[in-house]
Amino acid sequence: MSDATHFDRRGATYDANETHRRILGLLVSAAPLQPGMRVVDVATGTGAAALKAAEIVGPTGSVFGIDLSAGMLAEARRKATEAAFSHVQFLQADAERFDLPAESVDFIFCASGLVMMQDIPAALRRWVGWLKPNGHLAFDVPAKPFGLSEMVAEAAAAQGILLPYDTVADTPTKCRALLEDAGLIATHIATEVVSDDWVELDKAIAFLEERMDHPAWRALQDAPENAREATRNAYAEIIQKRARAHRFQSKVAQHFVYGRKSKRA
Repeated sequence: MSDATHFDRRGATYDANETHRRILGLLVSAAPLQPGMRVVDVATGTGAAALKAAEIVGPTGSVFGIDLSAGMLAEARRKATEAAFSHVQFLQADAERFDLPAESVDFIFCASGLVMMQDIPAALRRWVGWLKPNGHLAFDVPAKPFGLSEMVAEAAAAQGILLPYDTVADTPTKCRALLEDAGLIATHIATEVVSDDWVELDKAIAFLEERMDHPAWRALQDAPENAREATRNAYAEIIQKRARAHRFQSKVAQHFVYGRKSKRA
């Protein structure tokens, strides 16, 4: 199954998710964007971050969005056309293999997509190569708590299945290390609670099966069927034990991470 399948299915409704809208707004609003900048939005999805950036950089700048999902990009292009943004382009491509000229970009965003990369350090190093000296990169990653998805990771780990999003950058120290290993100077790392919802018990339990094709759960998809079934059962048990009055509190926090490439000596 292609990693794009899940997002192709959700393209038309993705923007309705209030948590995603809040994450994108927080990520872009704290970014030091300036008019005239050249911006790349990796894993652009429906183009929400790209279009917010386009408003700031204006027609003297440019924004280039990359994503694997044709369904998501169709929505991104529709919105760009509706906004009459001639300085925004979208391309269907794999950001871990796609390349741009070295030192040609002022700012790179990766909103809610970094933990789905198959080799996160290599992806960051590739993108940093696109940045001009003194260029910036910003991304967000799951913190703790991480709602229902944290419970999925806990259930999977009990079966020996490790889901990278749960631990790869769940602390500010790990976020800083990712930046520094990629050759960036950490300029700002903030942690924000982006949602705090009480979910009905049946919907909370159904969450795992409904999202089974999510790229972040690749290791679970590739596990033997008996391990997947054991994870389903363990997840349902966790949710039931921690529910209150037939509802589960799904509180989600996110790290917002900003780095800068050093000036050329």
